[in-house]
Amino acid sequence: MPQGRDLAAFGLAAAVLWIGLGSYGLVEPSDARYAETAREMWTSANWAFPTFLGISHFHKPPLIYWLSAFGYAVFGLNEWGARACQGLLGLLLAWTVWRFARKHLGETVGAWAVVFLVTTPAVIGAERMLTTDLLLVTCQTAALTSAYELRVGSGGPGTRLLFYVSMGLAFLAKGPVGWAVPLLVLAGLFPAGRTREKAAPWGAAWGVPLMLAVALPWYLYVVSRVPGLLEYFVKGQLASRLRAGGMGHPHPWHYYLYVFPALGAPWILAVPQGLRALLHRRPKAARFLGLWALVPPLFFSLPATKLPLYVLSSYPAVALMAGFAVGHEAPRTRGSLRAAGALLLVAGAAAALVGTGALPLRGGDLAAVPPAALPKLFLPLAFAWVVAGALALAWTRPGFGTEPAAASCLVAAIAFAVAWAFPHGEILPLRTARPTGRAAARVLRKDDILAEYRTLSAGLAFYTGRVPLLAGIHRDLRFDGASARNRVLGTAAFQRLWKGTRRVVVLTKDKYLRELPGAVELAQGGGYVLVANRR
Repeated sequence: MPQGRDLAAFGLAAAVLWIGLGSYGLVEPSDARYAETAREMWTSANWAFPTFLGISHFHKPPLIYWLSAFGYAVFGLNEWGARACQGLLGLLLAWTVWRFARKHLGETVGAWAVVFLVTTPAVIGAERMLTTDLLLVTCQTAALTSAYELRVGSGGPGTRLLFYVSMGLAFLAKGPVGWAVPLLVLAGLFPAGRTREKAAPWGAAWGVPLMLAVALPWYLYVVSRVPGLLEYFVKGQLASRLRAGGMGHPHPWHYYLYVFPALGAPWILAVPQGLRALLHRRPKAARFLGLWALVPPLFFSLPATKLPLYVLSSYPAVALMAGFAVGHEAPRTRGSLRAAGALLLVAGAAAALVGTGALPLRGGDLAAVPPAALPKLFLPLAFAWVVAGALALAWTRPGFGTEPAAASCLVAAIAFAVAWAFPHGEILPLRTARPTGRAAARVLRKDDILAEYRTLSAGLAFYTGRVPLLAGIHRDLRFDGASARNRVLGTAAFQRLWKGTRRVVVLTKDKYLRELPGAVELAQGGGYVLVANRR
């Protein structure tokens, strides 16, 4: 049964995962793209063939769209509905980690592992944006923890069922890559020539067919109905990722040497102490968790295509090892907690500089925050982080023996940052079409033409409920007929439409306005501008 500290840990986890989850606009490109694809699936009731802006979209399997569509059924067609599955998946992931920790690492570890997990930057980012990443990691974590129980002989029929179903769902979440990490970790747990240890029966005779029955039916159905789709899956989605720039996002082999620890900070600093303690007390668990943490960054360093959250599946193991360190070897975590406190102090100082306007906010897809909103958003974060960092440094001085209090202080500061920032959806430095999309929904008339010009946004369709024309935007139309092709225009064809007699409402960016003569601005925000060819 959960104890008081466990209930407190899950209370904090629920707050971190759910507060403000629907308070900010759909973030371009990925968050909005998944939400819009799920919206089109929900409104059309076409559950087998995903579309994005009315065009066939087989980039990912449909499981995440099905889950998001369930959120629409409960919360409606809004951000809460789109991301509700993320909050549930986050809680399910936390429960899986807690259950494993309580059973195999000790009762005191479960609560620490939960709070470290949900305050890890990689997990926060994955849960707050609708993508396949959190879904995949939840399935992989369930598969890996159940496989470990079978390996050490403590699993029963329910554990076997969970393993095979989770593996099948991992494949349905992201294709063959869903099996890569669990199988590589399991290969490390079953070295050749070492069969003396007694493992629980795996039930492969019925489990493998069950796994395939979960994983393959959608693939077999769509491949049988769409000519050329199998070649696209094999060559376009698998082989091209191994080539430099094949699917975009090319990075050097050493990309994860700095991305992996940055996304796991600050708790990754306690992993060495946790691993050493595990090697001394629970060597089987140490080997398992060490493999689990290392396989994703090593494996995903091989392909040319790399994204930060490809290594998300490592962080449950990171949280478990850090939790073991604080739960069982707290005095030995003094150095790592002091480093974490110093890191939070630096982050607080940076937030103070941003909040006062001394440090401009730039980079990537970040849109400009109104200068008047900077103090409101960043100065409370700066205060909380500086105070927490200073307390962590004070409580980890030699002789104090308050390392768990220091860790709790750091957890609280990160949790406060999430709970404070995300409810301020309108001023977050995120690229979103919500301001312009809502404005378009208010001003659009029945006979108006809605379009996007030279900039692709999924949010416009989501907020207006209308799929726009795409002008000067390349789309893959190999699986579509004339209806979809007629909605993708070249710039010359769109210019003729712009100069015609019908009112055209267009989402674009400021830098393209000079190509739209006579444009009347209707709204601006989130990095986009909404214009029309006439009032």
